[in-house]
Amino acid sequence: MKIFSWYMAKRFFKPFLYGLGLFAILIFLGDMLNRMNALMRSKASLWIILQYLWLEVPYWTVRVIPMATLLATLVAVTGLIRSGEWIAAQASGFEPRDFWRPLLWCAVAITLISFIAQETVLPACYQRAQRLWQEQIAPRWEYTKKVDFALMCGPGQFIRAKFFFPKDGRMERPILEIVRLSGIERQLDAKLALWDAGLGVWVFYDGVERRFEREAIVEKPFSELRSELAISPRQLATNPKKPEEMSLGELRRHSRLVARLGLPTRPVQVAVHDKIAYPFTNLVICALGIPLAMRLRQAGRVLSFSAALILSFLYLWFIEVGRALGQSGSFPPWVAAWIPNLAFGAVAFWLLNSSEA
Repeated sequence: MKIFSWYMAKRFFKPFLYGLGLFAILIFLGDMLNRMNALMRSKASLWIILQYLWLEVPYWTVRVIPMATLLATLVAVTGLIRSGEWIAAQASGFEPRDFWRPLLWCAVAITLISFIAQETVLPACYQRAQRLWQEQIAPRWEYTKKVDFALMCGPGQFIRAKFFFPKDGRMERPILEIVRLSGIERQLDAKLALWDAGLGVWVFYDGVERRFEREAIVEKPFSELRSELAISPRQLATNPKKPEEMSLGELRRHSRLVARLGLPTRPVQVAVHDKIAYPFTNLVICALGIPLAMRLRQAGRVLSFSAALILSFLYLWFIEVGRALGQSGSFPPWVAAWIPNLAFGAVAFWLLNSSEA
């Protein structure tokens, strides 16, 4: 049985690696074409553009792993049936579950690898790619005016302003909050804040400094106060971190900090559960692909490839719908993230049981 399991794993991983490379390249090229105008107009060097394109590869690779898993499952099972090995193995006493159990173990391994990748390689590469895009390839920050600006700008620092003018290095009605585990510790509430390039900090004008102590809130007016905020207008103007740029631990810490600040936490909570649920897509889609392949039986590689594309995009569509329902408040965050896996998993369980009957 161990020899047969290794044989099935070999039949699985060959098309998996092929599909992973093919799907990643196709979607990567589509995204690159979508950005081609900006890339061609950019004043960034060729080396910077190549770095950006290369750093985007891990993101698309992780996103298409479920598609490659499904393709590998379909090719492995239909290939076994077409070659006659399926019938020969059954004649020698093999049960249907003996065929698909090694494939599910392969999917478990891919689920684990996918989770590790999205916690290590993906955040680092995606964050670097976004920084290159925003700061060097398409740096439009200096021309923007941000209204109702709010940003988590560092460990324990939260800044918001009615108006933020990055090009001028100016904020109107800024509020800087210093947050600790116990809550807000200190707050600067001013009419104006200007970036002092020489000092490398933001200077607040005509405001009140509040210290939140156990007994009371202590207020102290000021006409000019040098703050601890040492992030330049250019850095502040870049878009906030996306969930893809953070690990699960970072997202959870971000969620707790957002909650302490009294801001909406639902989008972050949905992202947290989505990060946990997404790798398990590989296991569910493999379990769904096995009975599908048994029904396709004599299907060729082209039909298997088409089926993998259609079913994968349907699955990904359900994931996006679940995410939207979670962010809108229609579903609890964990339900929104897990409902595609639960729904497709139930279908896979029913089909596998039907195949054995």
